[in-house]
Amino acid sequence: MIVIFDLDDTLYERKDFVLNGLKNVSYLIHHKNKNFNKSKVFNKLKKLYFNKNKKKIFNYFLKREKIKNINYTECINKYRYGKNKIRVYPDAIKLLKIYRKKCYLITDGNKNMQRYKIRLLKIQKYFKKILITNNYGIKNQKPSLFCFNKIKNIENCTYKEMVYVGDNPFKDFVNCNRAGINTIRLLKGDFRKVKKKFPEDAKYKIKSLKELSNLINII
Repeated sequence: MIVIFDLDDTLYERKDFVLNGLKNVSYLIHHKNKNFNKSKVFNKLKKLYFNKNKKKIFNYFLKREKIKNINYTECINKYRYGKNKIRVYPDAIKLLKIYRKKCYLITDGNKNMQRYKIRLLKIQKYFKKILITNNYGIKNQKPSLFCFNKIKNIENCTYKEMVYVGDNPFKDFVNCNRAGINTIRLLKGDFRKVKKKFPEDAKYKIKSLKELSNLINII
């Protein structure tokens, strides 16, 4: 079996990256506006992030608080590329060591930010190839099978010989299921409680990556 992993909330806790990013922005705002308390700014940004449109919170906050000496670009760069302390799930590390250089990674998102996350996590060495979908254009993000097809060509395998492990039932599995790829959903992260039916949801579900090796052996 050719094993393919998603990144966010599959190999590490994406929420950790988000919270660290928001802290970085709160430090930036405090640094340039001493009358803003770091902790209060962080709590306000966190509340906005988890309750409003995530893509607009920095513009919204700067406008609401009448902050004019910082712009959106500064905030988003500090959020994406500032100091961060994300860690790979412990069970993911054990698993990646087992599949070292025999597995692939497919991830959506801003290509520079995803590269930065991968560097922070120090996981490049475990994969035969890492595919960031945005390198091939937004149209080739999941649920597109574009990157899966690239792996299929590299390995000269069929879809039925592929296993994909992800977490997001809104995009990760639907086209993979229709193609015949073996899909496994890790019940972690933002979507852990979301309920979907096949083919939107994965064929198999696991609560921990500790379960993965045994499951792959019986697929």
